[in-house]
Amino acid sequence: MEKTIIIYRSKTGFSQRYAQWMAEELGGRAVPFQERGAVRLGEYDTIILAGGLYAGQMAGLKWLAKQLPDLTEKRIAALAVGCAPMDTPDLGESMNKLFGPLPQIRGFYCQGGLDYAHMGAVDRAMMAALRAALRRKKDAQAMLDAGVLSKCQYGVKILGNGEITKKLIVKASAFSASAKEKIVAAGGKWEVV
Repeated sequence: MEKTIIIYRSKTGFSQRYAQWMAEELGGRAVPFQERGAVRLGEYDTIILAGGLYAGQMAGLKWLAKQLPDLTEKRIAALAVGCAPMDTPDLGESMNKLFGPLPQIRGFYCQGGLDYAHMGAVDRAMMAALRAALRRKKDAQAMLDAGVLSKCQYGVKILGNGEITKKLIVKASAFSASAKEKIVAAGGKWEVV
């Protein structure tokens, strides 16, 4: 019988959920990254790492790469969980940079999300800095010019995550229905440009 282990490194819970779903579907075992020292990887046929994707780096991947010499006869996969939608234009290139140097690891990507309640202080500070930069900028071109956005090939879509407490006039390429509702509910206006 095949034995599968999924080791997950999760800051906000998305990688953990994927790991638990895979464990249920595959009849395997999901183990938090901090408990990996108690795991004997040699006892498993399939080893999967699930971890968050931050600034082009996958949480836990360096550790898994160091284990490869002892896992030559094993099936190994890694699931990078990030905020970018699956149809992000540069996602394939990013995954190739991440997993290309590691041909023994079959790499996958799944979209996660942002959960501010579970973010650490550093991540919350980075998001606060991004919000402050966005408040100062009036449109996508200004954000591109300031380096807040790296590309704007398809425009900027405003999502309805979080709360709006001030009256704003928001201009963007697209809006989710919940974003439109929240902007209007706060007394603001939205405009497609």
